[in-house]
Amino acid sequence: APAPAPAPAPAPKPAPKPAPKPAAPKPKKLAEPETSKLDETLAKLAAEEEAEIAAITDADLKAEKEHLNIVFIGHVDAGKSTIGGQILFLAGMVDERTIQKYEREAKDKNRESWYMAYIMDVNEEERAKGKTVETARGFFETDKRRYTVLDAPGHKNYVPSMISGAAQADVAVLVIAARKGEFETGFERGGQTREHAQLAKTLGVSKLVVVVNKMDTQGWGEERFDEIVNKITPFLKQCGYNTKKDVTFIPISGLSGAN
Repeated sequence: APAPAPAPAPAPKPAPKPAPKPAAPKPKKLAEPETSKLDETLAKLAAEEEAEIAAITDADLKAEKEHLNIVFIGHVDAGKSTIGGQILFLAGMVDERTIQKYEREAKDKNRESWYMAYIMDVNEEERAKGKTVETARGFFETDKRRYTVLDAPGHKNYVPSMISGAAQADVAVLVIAARKGEFETGFERGGQTREHAQLAKTLGVSKLVVVVNKMDTQGWGEERFDEIVNKITPFLKQCGYNTKKDVTFIPISGLSGAN
């Protein structure tokens, strides 16, 4: 008899599905740290300090003084350095002891009237010759302004140094000697009174103070003062100065500090 047919193989079982991965836990938000009392105190102090600095800065800006550069120009020996020194002395920038020292030095050189000029003429060459060589500087201030005094040389050999001083100036002081012959020498053609006035105007200095110095040697005579003013005024107009608006004439004695 024939052999019985083999039984069919059982169907394979489907592979089990992989188990789903568990979801990643959501990151927890960290709680915002509370500002500590120390932090609050530091922040408060920083704010106060900033306010103080701002207040000081505002005060400094309001209190900042106007600055003015003044150059002294004119013929040699007109008294520019003496006037500059006298101004610094009267402004309290030079003490009495220093003045006494300068008086002794000037006397030793047989130049008793030069001692005030020593405040501006600081090197030995200038003191020995009695002539300013380089533009000297001095400083003083009032309640409203700070001033820089520029003492320009008056000798014709040092005109380049005079130009460097005048180029920095807001106001020029043209110093004229009232003595007979001294004004005339400086004002004649080739004299530094003329050249300095012209150069200052060319360099942009429109404000001019004409100081008639050594008036004490003329007994403060009004006639001599008027003579000088009347002679120089037309020339200043030719230079381009507005003599009614921008020019002032003052009689003084630089050595004694009068006026």
